[in-house]
Amino acid sequence: MVKKVSHAAPDVRPLLRRAHRIVNAGEGEYAFTDLRRTKLGNVQTRQFRLFTPVSRPRMRLPTALPEFTELRHMANLSDSPVTVAAHLGGHWTDHNLAAITHVAACNFRCSYCYVDYTHLAGADHFVASADAVVAEFVALREALLRTGRRLNLLRISGGEPLLAPSLVFEIHHALAVRDLLDSVVLKVESNLSTLAYAWRLSGAHPAARDPAAIRGIKLHTTLHHPPDSREWPAIRDGLALAIEIGLDVYPAIGASDWTATQLESLYAELVRISTGLPRRLAVRPFHLDYPALADRRRLPQPGPGEAPSVTWEGILRRHAGVGYLAMPRHLVPLT
Repeated sequence: MVKKVSHAAPDVRPLLRRAHRIVNAGEGEYAFTDLRRTKLGNVQTRQFRLFTPVSRPRMRLPTALPEFTELRHMANLSDSPVTVAAHLGGHWTDHNLAAITHVAACNFRCSYCYVDYTHLAGADHFVASADAVVAEFVALREALLRTGRRLNLLRISGGEPLLAPSLVFEIHHALAVRDLLDSVVLKVESNLSTLAYAWRLSGAHPAARDPAAIRGIKLHTTLHHPPDSREWPAIRDGLALAIEIGLDVYPAIGASDWTATQLESLYAELVRISTGLPRRLAVRPFHLDYPALADRRRLPQPGPGEAPSVTWEGILRRHAGVGYLAMPRHLVPLT
């Protein structure tokens, strides 16, 4: 069952306030990184780049599926094609292409972020409305279809998209107006630490009044900091609020440097918010090789049998009687 969590006054830091100010550029306008000015791959326009979520060579796999079960402790789980297929129908391989747009600021500077730090601080940005984002997505989708490629996944990344919750709902509304929600899934990637702060500042959210519609928005959130960190209360409150709003939440951690004690604490925190969350959690080793990481601290890589997901599996078996990824995440109810 989902339990409401009281939202204490957040610890608002200057970087959060600045990032919020950058992304929320004006009434109905938001700041995005001009992708042509980045080192990110497969850039199509200033607004969008293309990305293949599941890639065997890079060990990005939907490891809850039977064909990848033996790799579930070694791969970076990337199950968005599976969740899209569950929503739209067809096989996951029909949906293994995403168009990604990046909002222009973030309140974190994670060492493993694949975006150059300058683009997490508003560098090289432009301003656009949600309707303009969807119009450009549709144009890209139609161009790809003429070459035989299907594009059914619109992904909002960053930066930190939930610095502007209204952007997400406005994009969802723009897709609905174009009758695209039967053929396009909206996915948001967030650290969730900004949601309670940004939600309070943005006031009423008319687009969020239909939980049945909002449930179609897939929120994939990486919980960057453990429960014993200063950042955790804001992450916890954002996670609880996202579920309260009605978003379809899929948490993950890149846990190469998490301790067993922190993972135990995480289980208790997640189940306190929603009983389904621990079984929805993806515990990823973060084997990454993006150019932006070349000069940053590299996280320790686990040896055989030391993967953090092995520890997490033990925690799940003790407390819930199930194994890690025993069921595809979209089949695990949040309640």
